[in-house]
Amino acid sequence: MYVTRSLSHYYASPEALYHPPEGPNSGYLVIQDEDSETYSCFGRFKNGYLARLPFPQNKRLTTRYLTSYGQYQYVDSNEVVFIPVLNQPLSSNRYYAVNPHGPHKGEAFASSKEEDMGKCCFSSYVLDVQPRPLDPHDLYQQFEIVPYFTPCKNYSGFYMKSLADDGYPPQFLSRKGWKIHTKTPTNYELSEAKGIDDSLRTRLPDLNFPPSTKMSNHVVVGKWYCPFVFIKEGTLGDQVKKSVFYEMTLEQSEAVFVGESRNEAKWDERKAVDGVIWFTCLEGDNEKKESVGLNLAIVERMRWEEEKVGWVGGGEKMIERMERFQGIGGWKKYGCYVLVERYVLAAQVIIKDQHRSETRRGMRFQRSNCKAHLTTDVEDVAKLNLGIDFGTSAARYAIIDEEWVMHSEGKRD
Repeated sequence: MYVTRSLSHYYASPEALYHPPEGPNSGYLVIQDEDSETYSCFGRFKNGYLARLPFPQNKRLTTRYLTSYGQYQYVDSNEVVFIPVLNQPLSSNRYYAVNPHGPHKGEAFASSKEEDMGKCCFSSYVLDVQPRPLDPHDLYQQFEIVPYFTPCKNYSGFYMKSLADDGYPPQFLSRKGWKIHTKTPTNYELSEAKGIDDSLRTRLPDLNFPPSTKMSNHVVVGKWYCPFVFIKEGTLGDQVKKSVFYEMTLEQSEAVFVGESRNEAKWDERKAVDGVIWFTCLEGDNEKKESVGLNLAIVERMRWEEEKVGWVGGGEKMIERMERFQGIGGWKKYGCYVLVERYVLAAQVIIKDQHRSETRRGMRFQRSNCKAHLTTDVEDVAKLNLGIDFGTSAARYAIIDEEWVMHSEGKRD
């Protein structure tokens, strides 16, 4: 899960490039803002080329390599999606390189090995291996981008090195001197995402709604972005065409707790397939229907965020607690409330008229943290089930944080 930083921030404070991401399985996405753009011809034309790292992710990036044949020149252009490698500061210049076009659309480029050598006449050369689905921990799919300078120490673009000792990057990226051209994408956009707002998260939603209302308004307490290569939804080609980044938010709300029997979606972290956990909905007659898959890196990050505030996994648990109300007057109603935290995953869809819509889904863990219970001699028991809610308009699998609170004149006990 990635947070965003502006490119002008790094231009103004280069030391910030050395700051490591906070927490496991995280990284930084860079947004090219107006303050970081440069102009030529006395400010008349915006420069489309980048002269230095880091590369922004809110732009379509194209590598351009100039080759001269006598009086003729040829420009080789290749669009690439550069995503910073997880758990690395931007100063490392390490990126995943994803192919956005062609038969391997949505797959990540990989380094070749010596065993992939080909022969021509009396010489040998390295054959590029085909792109394949991204494994974020595969060193052969991780690259370091290096600024290239001519013998006269003049800047002349970039080249790429493999992080694998015996790896050879794709030839169009390993040659020295390609340049980066930027263009604003039409199918996605990035906005500010700072991760968790700790002060807002600890404040908790107000209990200023009556027991007849089933849930309070949602409060967003965290925001990240997840590149599409970490999400399994349809084909990679469809995903990269629709949106390169998914928006992940953490929402809080208060809900009336009601015990009921219902079909829930289930997931089992021990049954990951190729590093992906599939969320499965139970429909009529317990028929299973797969909805979406998340890379283990995302699930582990979400667990870490919940464990920071006390959530402990391990399956179903029984929570028992009783509080007696010994106030002076009588009462007519009481409310038993649950603090709900849910991660909502939204795929951006920007239509031609530039209106933005979202396909929203949510994921849920549970943390038992009984704070207060009920008011009479009746002892209530809460049974926590790890699962997924599917609403009528959108699928939601959520992370839930349970806290018992007592609703009395709008105040939290």
